[in-house]
Amino acid sequence: MLIEDRNKADMSEVSSTLESHAGEIAPASHLQEMEELQLLPEPLVLPMAEAELLLAPAQLELQEVLHSVQMSYPKVLSAILERQIADGKQASAAGEFDLKVKGFGIAAPMGYYKTYRNGISLEQPLYGGGYAYGGYKIGDGNFEPWYGERATNEGGEFALGLGTPLLQGRTIDKRREALLKSTVARQAVEPAIQAQVLEVVRLASINYWYWVAAGQAVDAQRALLELAQHRVNQIEERVKAGDLPQIVRINNDQLIASREAKVIQSERKLQQAAIKLSLYLRRDDGEPIIPAESQLPRLFPASSLPDSNELASDIAQAVAASPELRELNMQAQQLRIELARAENMLLPQLDASILAKKDVGAAASPKGDKTPFQLEAGLYGEIPLQRRKARGMIESVQGKLTQNEIKRQFAVNRVTAAVQDAVSALQASAERIKRANTNLRLAAQTLDLGREQFNAGDIDLISLNIYEQSATDARFLLIEAQADYFAAMADYRAALSIAPPGSRR
Repeated sequence: MLIEDRNKADMSEVSSTLESHAGEIAPASHLQEMEELQLLPEPLVLPMAEAELLLAPAQLELQEVLHSVQMSYPKVLSAILERQIADGKQASAAGEFDLKVKGFGIAAPMGYYKTYRNGISLEQPLYGGGYAYGGYKIGDGNFEPWYGERATNEGGEFALGLGTPLLQGRTIDKRREALLKSTVARQAVEPAIQAQVLEVVRLASINYWYWVAAGQAVDAQRALLELAQHRVNQIEERVKAGDLPQIVRINNDQLIASREAKVIQSERKLQQAAIKLSLYLRRDDGEPIIPAESQLPRLFPASSLPDSNELASDIAQAVAASPELRELNMQAQQLRIELARAENMLLPQLDASILAKKDVGAAASPKGDKTPFQLEAGLYGEIPLQRRKARGMIESVQGKLTQNEIKRQFAVNRVTAAVQDAVSALQASAERIKRANTNLRLAAQTLDLGREQFNAGDIDLISLNIYEQSATDARFLLIEAQADYFAAMADYRAALSIAPPGSRR
């Protein structure tokens, strides 16, 4: 991290700026100023040459991670494939209404009765129930007297027919039930996809902010190490001059070794956070990308709180947009379709049919009984006297609907609690950030005074180390509070079902 030296006038200006904004929620400019409060007295890294700057990886923004999640994250891609699965099931259910072609050919060339029969027909199930029929057949040969209807005139017989339910199956039947339920199931895929995207975006956002926090923790540990390293020459000169005892040099070397160990530990945590983030940051081919340390944002962005007076409207918005509630509503819709079918099954089965037939060509027999136009109408009925199947289905579906309503009420409670908890976490984090700002400012002032006293010989290295560690700990508290704030913001957006920009739908 590049930390510039500042003179006392600069320090005074920064301190006054911090005090004037102590009540705000850690804007980025505040943290930058606090990082530059002489926690490091000298620049640690020389500016990169222009060529090096051009080759350096760009800062990784949260939006890039979220874009990667929506384009390449396996769970999101898997959820999106549910559309294809549901489309297939819907097409399969619609297949029950496919036009059917039937045909037959029967030959009996041996025996006393030599007969030849062929036929083809089209049958179209109707969405309003019943079916439409059209067919042609031809029967030739010496038919048994009891099978005289199999014979046709030489040109064959044409037929048209229509069948329709009058009671049971009139408004809904098994085929229409399956099609309607599959249509609702296809619609239910969208909130399921949304729920998966919202959850993954929430986790990706949290992992991103904790990666940023881990990077800033590394900077803080390195800054603390630099303080001890920059004192080496000063202490050596003062020991040679007899101003400090030899043990102070040893103590400082001990501090360096201890702080180096902490730097290594914090670098490991940063690497761990980067590896976790790589689960969400992927190339177009889906391969994870471990972000480089050079891609870390230097500061947390400015932040703001949701209006606490709008909590009720936030909860209403969350309930209205909740994918879980939308899924439950669609499950209830499917159950109501089942209930309608079960109630319809209580009705008697009464079907009507009409069939028109006409033979063409030369008469098959001297009687000419096949030649006249024929019209046939019929009614067919059936009813189970106990109707236990229908009554059992009704009882079962009504129980499921009651279950669904209970689940829905609990889902509303859960969404409400999620919004309330997220808002509470945001408010608590904001207050922590305010206190951490004040703590860091005071710790920096104490460190400045401690450094002056050490240089004047008024305090020893142990006391100075306490001040340095206190300033670093104050910085850790601010980093942690800011990371928790943005993690709570991710929870808040997920609770309100706020999709990220450019989300896949």
